Amino acid sequence: MHSHRVTQLALLLFSAALPCRLLATETSPDFQAELQRATSQAMLLQLQPAQHKGVLVEVQKTHPSKQWVMGSATLLLPDQVDEAPETRLFMGQYVKNNWLVGVEGTEQFKQLIEQAPDNLFVSGEKPWLLKSLNAPLPPELQDRLLADVQTGLGLPWAENDSWRLTGGAHGDDQTSRPYNSLDFAGGDGVVRAPRDGRVYQSCVRNGSGLISIVHDNGFSTSYYHMKNLTDLGNGAAITKGTYLGRIGVGLPCGGSTTGPHVHFALKHGGNKTAVDSKIIGGWTFREGSRPYEGYAIRNGTRVNVGGSLRNYGGGSSLPMGIVTPGKGNDKVNLRESPSLSAPIVGSLPEGETVTIICTVQGDWVEGVWGRTQLWNWLSINAWVSDGFINTGSNQAVAPPCAAAPDSES
Repeated sequence: MHSHRVTQLALLLFSAALPCRLLATETSPDFQAELQRATSQAMLLQLQPAQHKGVLVEVQKTHPSKQWVMGSATLLLPDQVDEAPETRLFMGQYVKNNWLVGVEGTEQFKQLIEQAPDNLFVSGEKPWLLKSLNAPLPPELQDRLLADVQTGLGLPWAENDSWRLTGGAHGDDQTSRPYNSLDFAGGDGVVRAPRDGRVYQSCVRNGSGLISIVHDNGFSTSYYHMKNLTDLGNGAAITKGTYLGRIGVGLPCGGSTTGPHVHFALKHGGNKTAVDSKIIGGWTFREGSRPYEGYAIRNGTRVNVGGSLRNYGGGSSLPMGIVTPGKGNDKVNLRESPSLSAPIVGSLPEGETVTIICTVQGDWVEGVWGRTQLWNWLSINAWVSDGFINTGSNQAVAPPCAAAPDSES
């Protein structure tokens, strides 16, 4: 562990049949035990893993009042199991002698970040996290509606360099879904950030660990098996291309590996999302009939497992627009379907930035820039007429919806 890294409080909770171990802290045993119990319970309820050795709870930030903490919770795996561990950030607030804990991917996590004191975080970290959390569409809708999703992510090595795809789309184990992971090796072996973000480390042991990056567009990525990890502190801002580590065979959280590589995993809105149909590094990835199969395709060129992929960078991310209600109005209504007669499910104020997922032709609307039939499906699960969204174009800036979603999907 690097000496200047933010001091971490590590709490290890095993299953009921195993002993419990606590590392020394400044807080009382009861205080620690309650945080350990609440965080582990929240993690297990969120993920419902088939097998695990316990939950490693690491507190990375503690407010001076001791009432607020932020850290990571990581599922520890049995040795030699063909799986990759999953880690999630968590927020904790001590209220009425109990810990209220929210795990990444839940509404509670977002609410606790919003309520937490600003000085719990490093400079710029809190607004970055909230921006990312407010950006995504739920993964199950995204995967169902879009044919090809531009993630805005490059591949995790230097642009224009080529590495091998050593493992096609797969999950955390041989049977779990979604297939949110890919394996890469080769090149110079240096793993780099595929997009700007905030970096977090967990389960660091013997020079290896899990690294996660929260990006600004709703996606986050994680990396396993690496060695010679970056010494950047938790929450530090990083730019595309920042050094993260080198490919290796590290198993600090358990699992197995057959050789040096990096296990790359994708999340969206804090939850695992399939890499199938996602554009990463200029390549669209497709899953096969079995884990670790599949391929990547770009401009008609197909690369199977074992082939070489050039990193073309992140490209554009999901398109954005600015709410522009028009003269005499200060907000725009959101609809359940692309129709002026559809129920109103909310509204957005003038100047609000929105993420556009896909588009359809709906009711005609007299918008700010004239008459239009174009409607946008937003990342907040609602429809709005393109006539009131300034996208910089009178044409569609997002792909057509593959199916007509509604706000209750």
